[in-house]
Amino acid sequence: MIRRVALASVLALSIAGVVAAPVQAQSTTTAASAPSTATHVELPTPDGRTIDVSVWPAAEERAVIVFSHGWNSDPARYHRIIDYWTAHGFTVVAPLHLDSLKHPRHAEADERSVFITRIVDLAMTRGYVQASHPGKPLIADGHSFGSFNSLMSAGAVSVAGSLLDPAVKAVVAVSTPGLVPGLVSPTTYATVSTPVLLVTGDADLVPGFVTNPRDHRAAFDTSPAGDKMLMTFAGGDHSLIGVADAADFELMAATTVDFMRLCLGRCSGPGPVERSDGSRRRDHRTTLKA
Repeated sequence: MIRRVALASVLALSIAGVVAAPVQAQSTTTAASAPSTATHVELPTPDGRTIDVSVWPAAEERAVIVFSHGWNSDPARYHRIIDYWTAHGFTVVAPLHLDSLKHPRHAEADERSVFITRIVDLAMTRGYVQASHPGKPLIADGHSFGSFNSLMSAGAVSVAGSLLDPAVKAVVAVSTPGLVPGLVSPTTYATVSTPVLLVTGDADLVPGFVTNPRDHRAAFDTSPAGDKMLMTFAGGDHSLIGVADAADFELMAATTVDFMRLCLGRCSGPGPVERSDGSRRRDHRTTLKA
């Protein structure tokens, strides 16, 4: 853990000359329901910060998800999907990133510092999980910019180089940030061999940044074949994870659980199979890359 954090801290020097691409706020609005209650852990960092980590424990824990929220958002806004995951045996551990509007030092954040501190946040959170949940499989999930951070742990290469974490057994990436100039290149996902479920919608636009919804497919289209799954919802926008109707949410959430369970049992070989009930709604498409 310490070696990974130290490396991430040094990245400030290696990317100092890189012009950060502007990124729009990528928060999500969660459907109305009572938010679940998390416990909080504070992790000190080598650069003098303290990471506020929210923990939602599963009663019968199968694995632990490290979740990275979207730009300007915060973990609690995702309580709908988090409650679903914990109910199905996945403890969720999520750091509050510097870009969050709820972070006490949000005013100090710029694109470069956010990029670096997110890497540190997630590396230290994964280290904390491995120490506090020994022997439990580790999964990296995220929304929007957070999904890119999760994909980095699966081998996606950015200006920071490769930050592959072999401890991560699977990734669920919802509404990736798209083809952000200076961040995502044609070869960014060429080294992603970890199983990935990518969820997006054909109306997943980010005004001023993503004008073609197919940009969100990049991690699926340009990564190596094998253990990749793409789920596309008709009419789904960038806030799909929070505002999907009951039927679509159930299908999306259940598919994430099926995928994660399958990876825990296998994590190699052909792509994920259909859900056991064989159900498929007309308003979404599921593509496998075996």
